Amino acid sequence: MPPVRSDDASPGSRVDHRSPLVWEIGIVCYDSVSSLRVVGVRQGSGNASATRYGRRMASLPAAAPLPAHALLTGPVRPGRVVGVHPSCVYVVSDPGEVVAVETADGLGLPCALRLGLDRDARPFRAVAVGDPAAVGAGRVVAGPFAAEVVRWWAPPVVRRPHDRQPQWQEALEGLLRDVRPPVDPALAPHELLGRGPGLTPAGDDVLAGWLLAVHHDPDLPADLATAVEAAPATTTALSAALLREAVQGRGVPAAVALADALGGQGDVGAALDRLLRVGHTSGAALALGLLRGARLVSSRGEMPHSAPGTHQSADPDAGLAA
Repeated sequence: MPPVRSDDASPGSRVDHRSPLVWEIGIVCYDSVSSLRVVGVRQGSGNASATRYGRRMASLPAAAPLPAHALLTGPVRPGRVVGVHPSCVYVVSDPGEVVAVETADGLGLPCALRLGLDRDARPFRAVAVGDPAAVGAGRVVAGPFAAEVVRWWAPPVVRRPHDRQPQWQEALEGLLRDVRPPVDPALAPHELLGRGPGLTPAGDDVLAGWLLAVHHDPDLPADLATAVEAAPATTTALSAALLREAVQGRGVPAAVALADALGGQGDVGAALDRLLRVGHTSGAALALGLLRGARLVSSRGEMPHSAPGTHQSADPDAGLAA
């Protein structure tokens, strides 16, 4: 293959493309738990989009979430692209497993691989909903785009409250008083499930926030547990996956931060401001779900320590497995 002249590289490229291999170091997340490795990414020959990494790059290095370790390192499974946004691509693979690929300035979904570039680089510009996809063997392929796992990251998990009771519930109620609910947060779980448009309906976001708030409560309400079990057949694949993550105390960092603040580990106002910037309605719905869960835990008084076998999460740095 003849060398590529430096003036053929894409604008803003950080490398001089004079070799079939482009060596990139993937510093891609804030909470890595594995050692860094350098990856040779071979230049492709298709009509993929141009990014600051150079033309026709076949794949990009990414940090993968530890809970998806078995899925991502297992055999290749076919799938399809179900959602494309400037900062994220969503893929569903057989048999209904969901994985996302995000830019560095994405939401930080617990099921997402993280890239070392931001949305301004437009890494997903050539990907379309319905494109064929594949997951496994250390890669996620979405149409003409591919991400290669080079390291792992641990999604944040809701911490145990300092005194085993949610704090500052009244403060959160006051802060949410002027927030217009995208869905009635007082509905029963089965009525919330799948309610609203989009890949993550607002009703499901309320349920996810509720689950995060009661994560350390050993008695998960039966109707809430039933809704989670029914989710794969009732709502979108992405929402069902995020509800399963919420049962394990995992969610977008902004929601986990508010759950921690309610437990006395952070500022409620600052955490809420951050969460309300998530999506068009998702942030508000998650916050209202967190409030509902905090009310439930407070109504029960002081929580006992969780009994063996209840929905306890592993230490985020201990190496979660799918």
